[in-house]
Amino acid sequence: MERVNRILRDEEYCSYLEKNRAWEEKRPFCHHDLAHFLAVARLTYLLLLEKDCRIISKEVAYGAGLLHDIGRWKEYERGGDHARHSAALAAPILQRAGFHPAEIALITAAIGQHRLDAPEGHRSPLGEALHKADGLARICFSCSARQECRGLERRPQRESLIY
Repeated sequence: MERVNRILRDEEYCSYLEKNRAWEEKRPFCHHDLAHFLAVARLTYLLLLEKDCRIISKEVAYGAGLLHDIGRWKEYERGGDHARHSAALAAPILQRAGFHPAEIALITAAIGQHRLDAPEGHRSPLGEALHKADGLARICFSCSARQECRGLERRPQRESLIY
């Protein structure tokens, strides 16, 4: 997991986490922070293992999970889709971490797909796992802001823990 640890130590990555934190400081809803990123990374890998999709490495799954929302601050600041912003910001971080061009393409495509409301089968296997993991990583059933949440009905864990 050396390449994953390089992501976590990357100065730009850390600056994007700080920008997300600053924008969400007073936000009562879910935050896009390292705890969320790690939960998504772990669940992405678990979902791939459950689908017996062993061609995608643990480092690739973790890379996608750790980077999938790093552009959230850009959406707050400039508008647009944070998934696309995140994919663009992720590529140089992945390169510095030592990921190969094919892995970078796979990860950035999955990051770009993680918000699409597409039926299953219209995303790559990594994109599908990342999309599902992003929803499963939220612990909505015990959230103090659940009464005000606009996305609660879409959340698979709105009533109880699934993963």
